Amino acid sequence: MTKRISARSCPSSQETVCGFCYFAFQLLLLPELLTLLNARLSSPLRESELNFVFYIINFIAVLVIFHEFLSSAATQALRHPAYLCQAIILGLAAYYACMLAVNWVIGLLIPGFANYNDSALAAMGKESRLLVFIGTVLLVPTVEECVFRGLIFRNLYGKSHWAAYIVSMLAFAFVHILGYARQYTPLEILMAVLQYLPAGLCLAWSYTKADTIFAPIAIHATVNFITLSSWR
Repeated sequence: MTKRISARSCPSSQETVCGFCYFAFQLLLLPELLTLLNARLSSPLRESELNFVFYIINFIAVLVIFHEFLSSAATQALRHPAYLCQAIILGLAAYYACMLAVNWVIGLLIPGFANYNDSALAAMGKESRLLVFIGTVLLVPTVEECVFRGLIFRNLYGKSHWAAYIVSMLAFAFVHILGYARQYTPLEILMAVLQYLPAGLCLAWSYTKADTIFAPIAIHATVNFITLSSWR
């Protein structure tokens, strides 16, 4: 059974440099740029539509930057489908088990705690369920897994397994709460971060287990699909 990430399942040095540069642009500049451009339109896009444009741009950028990495990962997945399936099943089981424990703890500390990122997605889903579904199930998993697992986790993994897990998990959590930090109390920020740690852990583990980025992509997409399916 594969325990380490092989060289063929890692981004190249060129993909790594371009990926980190684009990640900085996507995190710091792209949202503001899209907001400014949208404000200049005679008929500005709704929040769900603007968010979908953000998803599309990121998805295309990731396909262009990481095309060799994704191609190699697909080949690896097809070569060892048993590893892929096992990693997906075990990763999903571990994620939901961890989330039960995390939500129990959060319920004890802050009854009725609301995750603002989830609330924002739910609000956009009322505007256009289809766009939110396509974005979060089909586009976001590939983008976020290439960044948080392919770039951050993998680049630290060869130096320190512990650092790779801790940094990638925290980065994954903070990116999801960054835009809503001012709406949280300090304890709520801690709880919001805690909610994303199981996903960061299980997604990274599945990457090492299957030796292909398509394991965490599949898990991420499945979790998002199940979450959206529960909306009413």
